[in-house]
Amino acid sequence: MSFLFLPPELRLQIYTYLLDPNTYVTGYTNITRLTSTAYEDAHADALASNESDRPQIPSVSLARIYITRRTPSILLLNRQITAEALPVLYSVPLTLTGTPSTYLSMRQMDIAEFISETLLQRIKVVALRLTQPEKAFVLGLLDIWGKGCALTRLVVEVPRDEDRGVGDGVGPGWLSLEARRGRHWGVVESRIRTFAEVLRIPLEMRTIETSSDGPE
Repeated sequence: MSFLFLPPELRLQIYTYLLDPNTYVTGYTNITRLTSTAYEDAHADALASNESDRPQIPSVSLARIYITRRTPSILLLNRQITAEALPVLYSVPLTLTGTPSTYLSMRQMDIAEFISETLLQRIKVVALRLTQPEKAFVLGLLDIWGKGCALTRLVVEVPRDEDRGVGDGVGPGWLSLEARRGRHWGVVESRIRTFAEVLRIPLEMRTIETSSDGPE
């Protein structure tokens, strides 16, 4: 029996079961695993060649690791199914966290390497969970949304003020590590608030709690 012969309400339930934008996090896990394996292999090769007793492998000497994004099979069947399924996908709340780095000396990976810009621009509800300021990640995300955005709700979760270094008083010309972190947090939060205000997106700021499950 053809899938399209099923009642529309049943098809929608199937789409809900099959489509979840949060599966992108498996890419984070894969990158972390591949990076660790590549470094360990290079270290073992250097030891085997007797280059030194404790060889130091420059991170930048290792090949850049990439991942391949995959489109859910249900979206590749035919136009009608795709047209029915995409609104379901876009309505699923998405939780975003900072991207990994391939190696310590390299910058964070682009979020678009894990989730397509089209999906990011059409998703309705996002929880942005930040444990560090991660300016490059946040500003890159805001740049993508600046080109197209369908958000109806944005939740931003950050650590407590004292954990972010917010309010640390320092004189000009000298910034402690905590004060610098506090300033980075200030820039990130200011950009997010301005973005939400300009685009009139409902913004909710939360303090990170270990029991938080993201937006409902």
